[in-house]
Amino acid sequence: MFRLKCGVLSRCAVAVLGAVLVAAPLSSEAQTRDAQARDAQMRGDEEARPIRLREAIEQAQQNAPAVVAARGLERNAAAAGRSALAAYIPSLTLNAGSARSQGVQFFQGTLVPLRGDPWNYNNGLVAAVQLFDGNQRWNELSRSRATADAADAATIQARFDAALQTKQQFYAAVAARESEAAAKAQLEQADQQLKASTARFVAGVATKSDSLRSAIQLGNAQLAVLTAQNDLRVANAALTRVIGSQTVVTPAADDSTGDLLGELPTEQELEQLIARSPSVMQAEANLMAARASRRAQKSSYLPSLTMSYNYSYTQTSAKFSSSDLWLFSGGNPNRQQLNFNFSYPLFNGLAREQQSIQTDVAARNAEAQLRDARLGSRQVLTQQLRALNNAQARVQVQQAAIAAAEEDLRVQQQRYALGASTLLDLLTSQTQLNQARQALIQARFDGRIARAQLSALLGREL
Repeated sequence: MFRLKCGVLSRCAVAVLGAVLVAAPLSSEAQTRDAQARDAQMRGDEEARPIRLREAIEQAQQNAPAVVAARGLERNAAAAGRSALAAYIPSLTLNAGSARSQGVQFFQGTLVPLRGDPWNYNNGLVAAVQLFDGNQRWNELSRSRATADAADAATIQARFDAALQTKQQFYAAVAARESEAAAKAQLEQADQQLKASTARFVAGVATKSDSLRSAIQLGNAQLAVLTAQNDLRVANAALTRVIGSQTVVTPAADDSTGDLLGELPTEQELEQLIARSPSVMQAEANLMAARASRRAQKSSYLPSLTMSYNYSYTQTSAKFSSSDLWLFSGGNPNRQQLNFNFSYPLFNGLAREQQSIQTDVAARNAEAQLRDARLGSRQVLTQQLRALNNAQARVQVQQAAIAAAEEDLRVQQQRYALGASTLLDLLTSQTQLNQARQALIQARFDGRIARAQLSALLGREL
């Protein structure tokens, strides 16, 4: 009987010692990895410059290639408008030339040197203006103004698109940081659970399976922390590229990312705002430009009348410069002409007909694009508005779920400590809490993105 008890005690001691040897390295290794991860994260925060959302948006709207290109189109459209307006001003051309003649020539079968002044000058001034062109210049001016309006709307759209991309990367970094905080809380719970399971196993009131499962949970929590930290670094790199920064940036910890549960304008107000959204305004301006181009093309079927005035004179001189070589100087032979030119092309190989069809097709395409822009804006409005409402409801539900899961975990921890529940029940409660935290982070991210989509769609901050 005594030998049997000794054998049982020796096996228990061996089992306890094995559990201690297994659990102790796991716990120390977990603490070491956690410390290394924290150090790495601290080094990453030191390298990244904190930036607020407003500053990031302003920097992106200055450096984004799409915004730079849109501003270039705006400048081109403004230059085209000035050129179309200047078409009503007469054109002026000043010309001047000089030539020197020397050498010999045949005269009565004999080579004789050239006589007379060697220098010959000719100067002139030409002014021309088109009196009638079938309203082509007026239609071109209308088209250039519509193009300028479209360029303005495109610039606004590009600015809000840049703001949307910035917000997406900014919120992704914020979500990664929130995931990191949740993963660290999960790691702390898993570490405490491993210690509790090891202690219970040593005391002989739990099985070795409990400590092994706790060790697995600890490893999963460590991986979750590393994944969140990696996501944060990737999001920081994407945010840095979007805003065009030369140094790595990260969202400021104290930056407010907006009131997700804040009130929005009513649907009737949103419908009115959507009618003046940048995409719709750009489509309307493109349609006006296409119609103006079609009217301008019709002027090719009408005659044109142009008036020009030409003043020119020639003079010879013995030297390169002379006081009598100025334009309009008296005593020089000159010529003045006033011309009127009437032109009416009767047939040009059906080029006008081809251009007429092309401009008509462009106008019809612009009409279809305007109709699609209006319908598409309404679709995106409905989609993002419902997504925002859904995200707001999910945030409220998940906040309540987290409170319930935390209370359930606290109860299960006490029951497990008293031996009234199994480790499986405790791990189930921990898993539910972790899922609720991740669901809350995802709901906040979805809501922020939906609100940013609405702002980009309407062309105004909400």
